[in-house]
Amino acid sequence: MNNSSFIDDSKILPLLASDRKVSQNEIKEILAKARELKGLSTKEVAALMIASSPETDKELFETASFVKDNIYGKRLVMFAPLYISSLCSNECVYCAFRVKNKDVKRCALSQDEIAAEIKLMLDQGHKRVLLVAGESYPAEGFKYVLDSVNTIYKTRSGISSMRRVNANVAPLTIEDFKALKETGIGTYQLFQETYHRDTYKKVHLAGKKSDYDWRVTGFDRAMEAGLGDVGAGILFGLADWKYEILALLQHVHHLEEKYGVGPHTISVPRLEPAVGSPYATNSP
Repeated sequence: MNNSSFIDDSKILPLLASDRKVSQNEIKEILAKARELKGLSTKEVAALMIASSPETDKELFETASFVKDNIYGKRLVMFAPLYISSLCSNECVYCAFRVKNKDVKRCALSQDEIAAEIKLMLDQGHKRVLLVAGESYPAEGFKYVLDSVNTIYKTRSGISSMRRVNANVAPLTIEDFKALKETGIGTYQLFQETYHRDTYKKVHLAGKKSDYDWRVTGFDRAMEAGLGDVGAGILFGLADWKYEILALLQHVHHLEEKYGVGPHTISVPRLEPAVGSPYATNSP
């Protein structure tokens, strides 16, 4: 699939209109529905963002806590990120890994170096790791990622080993997603960064990542390859946060309707300073 029509601005922008009014009764009804643990529509989420007030925010956080505790319980799950490579073929103006950046030292860990890092993590008590790589690989190509996952799983420190390897790598073809699934990864993470098409074009100047449709349909190919555990994300600071959340929800609803399951995780990093990337410090 390479069709991003499920991100539909004509259904988002009216919900964020400055003249839209939301009553306190409507907010209470939405929060009561949220406590039923069946999810909210894009329109309902937009109402919660528009009607912000001290009273509403307090009720919102209480409801969010109720939903979290009832679905996920009172627990935290920790994982350690492992960047295996800073090689990249994209030109993303907010990122230090961008291909034209001469201020960053490039590195791709060998399999022995990856094993050494994993042993250190295991000695610190970690049992879950997130493999992260820039969107380009050494001479062996995507096999480098597959080998790296296998290295992580087979590495031991005493009797300890990693229980789960999640992966955050560039969107793949269905064939490559199938190969990634065969390694036994847990969650496949892919951040859209921004769903706003004009902003996306302005901040992704070159490389495969500049193709909006290819990136936003990555989860479709992953799920068609059998990877049903995915993690989405947006980078706050690139476009209007309210728009981003509603577009992200459209993506979630698309996956639920087509494949019966949405993202396992949703990440919301914010724009931070990056070496050799002035945009990250002086964003619009």
